[in-house]
Amino acid sequence: MTQLVMDVVAEFKVKLLSEMDRERVKVTLDPETASPYLILSKDHKTVRLGEWQQKLPDTPKRFTGSPSVLGSEGFTGGRHYWELEVGDGDSWAVGVAVESVRRKDSLTMAMGKIWALRLDWNRQYTALHVLPAPLELEQELRQIRVHLDYEAGQVTFYNVENMMQILQFKASFTEKVFPYFWLWSQETYIQLCA
Repeated sequence: MTQLVMDVVAEFKVKLLSEMDRERVKVTLDPETASPYLILSKDHKTVRLGEWQQKLPDTPKRFTGSPSVLGSEGFTGGRHYWELEVGDGDSWAVGVAVESVRRKDSLTMAMGKIWALRLDWNRQYTALHVLPAPLELEQELRQIRVHLDYEAGQVTFYNVENMMQILQFKASFTEKVFPYFWLWSQETYIQLCA
């Protein structure tokens, strides 16, 4: 084999081992954090936007400033990934948030502690952190894989259909990190894959 072919094979093996080193986690939605505007399925795998606000206890854990919900399990280390499906509508965001994310304020006020991929109301994909940044994506996303590498401070998003990387954030995590979901359209849903 030529050196070039050997280098490509070696790089592929490194990437493959890196991917295999990640633990697939079964994420469920935490009803204690869910905004009163969100409806969770009985198995806590699907979230939709309700027609009106439910009467739920306003605890410190619950989002009341934005239609958000966290995953039940948080992470303080390691490499993890989970997959989800989004419906036909717009106005959704998926990613991660740290435990101290502001839950009683608007999404705009909370964004510094959120790293997410968002589809907004005019069907523009954006990288959602301190300042939203537009993304140029040719394909409409239906299934998304979210990778979290806690120690490396990386949050990476992939299109499950072709495993192409969509977006990667660099961060520095010092507290527990949770899967994060935001929804502001009755035409869509977010469903966690088994």
